[in-house]
Amino acid sequence: MNRFPGAIDATPDPTLVVDGDGVVHAGTPSVESVFELDPDDLIGTAVADVFRDPAELEWEGAAPVAPFHPDADESDEAVEDDFGSDETAVGNSRHDVAALIDAVRAGEARSLADGFELAVRRGDDVLVPVRVSVGPFELDGEAYAVVTAIDVSNEWTRQLALQRRTETLESLHEATRELLKTTERESAAEAAVTYVNDVLGHPIAAIWLYEEETDALEPAVWTDTAEAVVGDHPTFGADDQSITWDVFESGEPTYVPDVHADPDHYRDDATIRSELVVPLGRYGVLNVGSTEPGAFDDSDLAVARIWAATVTMVFVRIERERQLRRREAEIARERDRLEEFASLVSHDLRSPLNVATGNLEIVTERLAEESVDVEELGAVERSLDRMDVLIEDLLALARQGASIDETEPVALPDLVAECWETVDTESATIAVETDAVVAADRSRLRQALENLIANAVAHAGPDVAVTVGALDDGFYLEDDGPGVDPEDRGEVFEAGVTTDHDGTGFGLKIVAEVAEAHGWAVELAESEAGGARFEFRGVDLDPGDG
Repeated sequence: MNRFPGAIDATPDPTLVVDGDGVVHAGTPSVESVFELDPDDLIGTAVADVFRDPAELEWEGAAPVAPFHPDADESDEAVEDDFGSDETAVGNSRHDVAALIDAVRAGEARSLADGFELAVRRGDDVLVPVRVSVGPFELDGEAYAVVTAIDVSNEWTRQLALQRRTETLESLHEATRELLKTTERESAAEAAVTYVNDVLGHPIAAIWLYEEETDALEPAVWTDTAEAVVGDHPTFGADDQSITWDVFESGEPTYVPDVHADPDHYRDDATIRSELVVPLGRYGVLNVGSTEPGAFDDSDLAVARIWAATVTMVFVRIERERQLRRREAEIARERDRLEEFASLVSHDLRSPLNVATGNLEIVTERLAEESVDVEELGAVERSLDRMDVLIEDLLALARQGASIDETEPVALPDLVAECWETVDTESATIAVETDAVVAADRSRLRQALENLIANAVAHAGPDVAVTVGALDDGFYLEDDGPGVDPEDRGEVFEAGVTTDHDGTGFGLKIVAEVAEAHGWAVELAESEAGGARFEFRGVDLDPGDG
């Protein structure tokens, strides 16, 4: 350094003085302190032997990235991937040694902001990323350059971590999309374990699923490596001492850096030395293991928790879809039974109804010939007509389901009056305390109200008092009878359940069907008198004429 300015010697960053041909003439002491390279040993060495293309870097086993050009312009775009792996860009890139040599020979100045992204092999044979600047100068008429290299390992590490997080999130997103395509719990579990192995790079992974019949966690799926290392996977129960069951029971993810040191480990001769155990809700547990202690870090646990939450969500969806399919099958069977029942009932009712109607016509004609007017025959005729409509409605309900195509404004007081005339109310009384008009299928709503009135008379007795009134979002029908036990209220709308000893059990089921068809909610509560109170909510009140 005796030929060069003393200020260079005081430079804190590793600095080399090279001539116009790229040969090292001197180095600062910081070259040794930072890179563990003796400056004297570098004298006479070509700068190309000091620096390396960053494509050679293997940072903790990761593929090279290009993180160090915040001010990159269009000339850098072609070489962003893998530090100039695009061969057409060599000589114009900031990321190869050839470009550095060209700059030195041309006497071109480069600051750190627009310098070169290269690598230096330290004295301990570790290749580290550096950012390199070039400052040309002349001495005794000869061209030289000050080449300064700054260790950017920390920046590299941050960028690499960001890249890994990005890649992990992208793969997690893609894996989630694939997982959502599964329709069975077992296939979802298998896909989940495959992701842990193929994408996260943890070859030892397994899922235990909870079986209610045995009250235990049964091994469901595992990777090939897990089978080779662990062998037969055990079953974990509440009475067993195990980390896996503790996590399932507590619902708290756990990282065990040394399984042998944990008092709750399952067995002393376990080949698994460290593991991540994350719960899958009420469905089971995901275990990720390693034969080395301390093999995982916080980021591994974070990703495992995210993935476990995703798998749990898919399990929930699969279970709900399975329940829905089961419910749909039950409804289909119930519809078939109802249609068969309706067909049989209508067939059995048609004959006596036709006989009654025919005889009524004969009696009416004979009395008319004799100029005898029997007012009660009108009620009989209306009842027979209503029975005919009810039979048609029953068949329509059984064959078409609960849907309603059209509604009309229905004055509630008028409809209640019609129902009261049709039902055998004996000495019962009714009070209509509303003039509400509702949007409804008139025939279906009448069917529901008739069933409720008949139910009140049958359940509470011939002297029952029935009241119909308005709610903020609907209406109610109540009686002053003995009511229904609160424990039984949730079942009264099921087919085959009756609140009286003489009913068929279909009356209140039809009420529920009618409410559902209109999009209403119907609930059984207790009236002020202690009787039954049926509340219809979500009703379109005062719908007008349309």
